Amino acid sequence: MGKKGISRRRFMKDGLSLMAGTSMTLGAWAPSDHDKKKIAVSRTSLKSLVAIPTTCLQCPAGCGIIAYLNGDRLVQILGNPDHPNNKGGICAKGVAGINLVNDPERLLFPVKRIGPRGQNRWSRITWDEAYHTLSSRIGRLMKDGRIKEFIVDLGRSDPILRQFIQAIGDVTVIDRPVLKSLNRSSAFASMTGYSSFIPDVANSRTILNFGANPFANHDYFVGIARRLALARVERGTKLITFDVRMSETAARSDEWHPVKPGTDGSVALAMANVIVNKGLVDTQFLENKANISHEALKKHLSRFTPEWAERESRIAAEDVERLAYQFASQKPSVAILGGGACDHENGNQNTRCISFLNWLAGNIEKEGGIFFSRLPLEQSSDSKRENTPIDTYFSYLSNPAYSDPECDKSAALLKDEKTTPFLVVMDTHMTETAMLADLVLPAATYLEGWGVEPAPPLDGIPILNLRQPVVSLLSPAEALRSPSFDAGKLIDHTFRPLGEAKEVGNVCLKLARNLGGTTDKKLPYKNTQDYTSKMISSTLFSGVSFQDLKQKGFWMSKKSRAIAQDSAAMKGHLRLPYYRTIHSQESKKPNQFILTTFKTNLGTTGMENSKWAREIFHDNRLWLNKQKATQLGIKNGDRVRVSSSVGSLILRVLTTNRIHPESVALAEGLGHTAFGSLAQARKSKSKDRDTQLVWWNKKGKGVNPFTIIENRVDPVGGGQASKDTEVQIQKVED
Repeated sequence: MGKKGISRRRFMKDGLSLMAGTSMTLGAWAPSDHDKKKIAVSRTSLKSLVAIPTTCLQCPAGCGIIAYLNGDRLVQILGNPDHPNNKGGICAKGVAGINLVNDPERLLFPVKRIGPRGQNRWSRITWDEAYHTLSSRIGRLMKDGRIKEFIVDLGRSDPILRQFIQAIGDVTVIDRPVLKSLNRSSAFASMTGYSSFIPDVANSRTILNFGANPFANHDYFVGIARRLALARVERGTKLITFDVRMSETAARSDEWHPVKPGTDGSVALAMANVIVNKGLVDTQFLENKANISHEALKKHLSRFTPEWAERESRIAAEDVERLAYQFASQKPSVAILGGGACDHENGNQNTRCISFLNWLAGNIEKEGGIFFSRLPLEQSSDSKRENTPIDTYFSYLSNPAYSDPECDKSAALLKDEKTTPFLVVMDTHMTETAMLADLVLPAATYLEGWGVEPAPPLDGIPILNLRQPVVSLLSPAEALRSPSFDAGKLIDHTFRPLGEAKEVGNVCLKLARNLGGTTDKKLPYKNTQDYTSKMISSTLFSGVSFQDLKQKGFWMSKKSRAIAQDSAAMKGHLRLPYYRTIHSQESKKPNQFILTTFKTNLGTTGMENSKWAREIFHDNRLWLNKQKATQLGIKNGDRVRVSSSVGSLILRVLTTNRIHPESVALAEGLGHTAFGSLAQARKSKSKDRDTQLVWWNKKGKGVNPFTIIENRVDPVGGGQASKDTEVQIQKVED
């Protein structure tokens, strides 16, 4: 590692300390005026550094962080000890945000293709040329009444981009964050009218966890992991996990039950059967708030016995009965769930079955149970791009050529100029999708722009997060033209302009100016900072000061949790859940398995070319049950071919007892063919000397599981069923 910044050892120590449930603190801050940056003392180097509070976007949790700058150079990221969710805690992904900003291989200038698609031949252009090209194509589509042929692929949502989409017309939107959780959110919406709920794990005594992994990767990651760890230590909370593999959370649970893939809902319904038959149901709550009689409920659940669930899930009937009694009697209790239960062809119903346990125990809008998230349900306007003619495809922080199921087919569609006449990619790196583009635009990182959005109210109190720039995006020419820029910085050795990357919001505002008319009028903002300021001063956030937000990085309401006694969930339209078997899994051969994928605590968008992350996580072996491996004559470390109906991979095996015998597991996030040298496990020369020290280059770059995952969909929920692909395993000689 270089001499400046924090060491790899410090990165691992600080970032991975979350797993022990610890929190982090910062050095003392000197008092300052509102218009001045705070001066801090780094606890690792004892240097005086500028400290800027902002928000991490490495995952949806939205943790509060402090960015430390030495002059204008970002040198450290730590958790914000005042933020109510993460309380100073920070994960490895958050710490490694510094790699994203300082990566010498990130995109810094707009380029256009000059050769055939996919041959990596580019010519640098100006932003004015890029704006003219895009606004001309959009304007023509608007004039011709074909704006639906403008496809916007969102890897991350942006409010100004969404307003721009609404302003130009009926655009086809592929919203990746919405599609990712569609099975789950559609189930919640059908039960409650809300797209999600907040589990109050901090105050629970019993937690049933179906397929979630909050100790490594979760939508509320650091915040929920801290609360869960403290509850287990301070309250003696029991954690029982059902998962096909022993995840980080399963390993730290009181009990782990390896469930057959996609059968979580059968276990939950059998537990419901036990709770009703033993008279443990909160009858008053269910009848008064959900309008369901005890007799109707008993009749509906009569066939979902523990013995039936054992045949479906391979979980012993006596365990189902025992845990159902514990859940209903040792209150407050809560049932939570994750992708392990939702990402199936029956994911919507699995979600409904598991969530229904909270209704039976009367744990709705109660301490230690679940609280409804008041955020509105977002909908993707269209996720079936294969049925939509394409003129211009705009991909923002999305990489379908790598991360789509059957991603090779997605890459082929994007490469075909007849199918996709014009492809524009806006990203931080030259991704697999960007390699196929006609126009590539450099995107600002989350540490270089403005934004304001609600944080998950894990304690039931509304929180507003501010994201503000900690690193300048100005090129030397732009810096000299800026009236607020100190020209003396140009001779300061710490000033390193980062080229011409831009926030997507500012790009949309410029396009709106070019298009003019009503499009321009519908986006009355000077820039992203102006938009953020106006949002904060609006009636929606009455009483919040922009200056105070800039100083703290967040705002927290003084109001206590509001109980939604009149919510739709308690007005009688709750439908009883049912279970749907995945019949394609019933006739597998001895060498056939269900492939499940998982994300590590180092796997997220923006980490693909991170030197700290890739040094730790650069190999993804196939998890295979030891007993099954013996039957197939496969030993630990053997090379195998994993084949599905859409492709095959060759990789090495990890034989283990920590996975269900009918399943195999593979980590996501590796096997890149683009994105940078570190993502591809190659040594390279750059301004960062560490890129020449890739010691794992001989081990390879891992494999991408999405090349063999079938493109399946839950017909009820509409979301992807990415954990239902059947694969065959054959040993390959070295």
